[in-house]
Amino acid sequence: MNTVEIVLILVGLVIGVGVGYDAERWDRSVNAWSLVGAVLSVIGLAAWLVVRHQEAERRRANGEELPPRMRRWLRLRRQARSAG
Repeated sequence: MNTVEIVLILVGLVIGVGVGYDAERWDRSVNAWSLVGAVLSVIGLAAWLVVRHQEAERRRANGEELPPRMRRWLRLRRQARSAG
């Protein structure tokens, strides 16, 4: 994941929490807003998976190195933090 993807996820969470807070404050059903948030999250995840798959196919076709798998990526980030 790059910085833009992380920022988009955080912005989505902040908007979801804000909408839930507003719904509670105005005596609206938080469950309905939670459902909307869940549906949008699934759509966002599906879009991310499609883009990631296309990126991997492009790299494979060009003979470039594929991005690391999730566990390896997390391990590399931890090592970089402890070393730096």
